Parts: sequence; structure tokens; C-alpha cells
Amino acid sequence: MNMVRSEIQNVKLRFGIIGNAEGLNRAIDVAIQVAPTDLSVLITGESGVGKENFPQIIHQFSRRKHGQYIAVNCGAIPEGTIDSELFGHEKGAFTGAISDRNGYFAEANGGTIFLDEIGEISPSMQGKLLRVLQEHSIRRIGAETPIPIDIRIIAATNRDLVSMVREGTFRADLYFRINVLGLCIPPLRQR
Repeated sequence: MNMVRSEIQNVKLRFGIIGNAEGLNRAIDVAIQVAPTDLSVLITGESGVGKENFPQIIHQFSRRKHGQYIAVNCGAIPEGTIDSELFGHEKGAFTGAISDRNGYFAEANGGTIFLDEIGEISPSMQGKLLRVLQEHSIRRIGAETPIPIDIRIIAATNRDLVSMVREGTFRADLYFRINVLGLCIPPLRQR
């Protein structure tokens, strides 16, 4: 079911999206259609096209809209702390871990997690993220038992992940897990 033009315009106003190109309208329509599912979505497009608006649209039109929506800029988290930030840690797991801490995945349980700049994560973190997607559970640093999670994953990047997969810098299995549905946002110059 395709949305009528007035419904698309309402979504644009609500989420601050500028432009009226057919590709943009189609991307909004697809985002609304995929929202009721739990499919993983990979959003691609150049820097500055508003990729961060589309996970919010998907979340707000989903059954998870009353759950947490957490946006994580993967490129901004230092490599040494990304495990703790994403998955949490137990008290005493490392120097400075003075209490238990939930990571972003536990905080988003029942809701949606948006992993922005997914192409920036290291190969070791790619493996850990793949395990989370396969097992639907996380393990805090220093914990013995996994914690089951129920979240929807939406990722975005301005990088060419297909080329990165060919070059061996991005895991093919992770790419296919996060790209169940691809959503390409057209550049501003085409709007």
C-alpha cells in the first residue's frame, strides 16, 4: 500500500525532512511500510542527507514506538570503550568499573537501536555485533551469563559497504544481517 502525497508531506513536516524528489518520497513510503515489521534496515546515503530521520520514522510507526529509541554514533565511540558502551559491564570488570552499567543494547530492549556510521566499527566489534544479532542476547563485560534482548536494529552509513565487503574490511555475514532491507536516501542536490 503506497502512501498518498499528503501523508508523505505530513511525515516530512513531522520529522523535518526537506525536499520533494520522487526518490525521497519513495524512501519515506518504504520506511512507513517496513515499520510494522522487525526487519533490520540499512540506510545509506551521502553525509548530510538526513539518514538519522529515517530510523525515527520507522520507530514511531512501529509497534515498538512506546519502547526506547537509542541512537548511537559508532564512529564517535573510542575503540577501547565501545564494548562497555554497547553491551555494558559488571562492577569490577576493569579499572574504573565501580558499579554495574547497562549498555545501549540493554537500554533499548523492547525498542529500537540506531547504529549510525556502522561502517566505522572495527573487525572485532563487527564479530561481536554479529553474535548479538544471531543470538538475540548480549553479555556485559565481566558477566558470566548472557542477557536476552528484543530490539530492532537500524544501521546507517555513508560508506560503500559492498566495496568494504569485497576488500575484506567489513564482514559479509554482518552486512547481510543488517541489510535485510536497504533504504537509499537521495542526495540533497537531487531534491
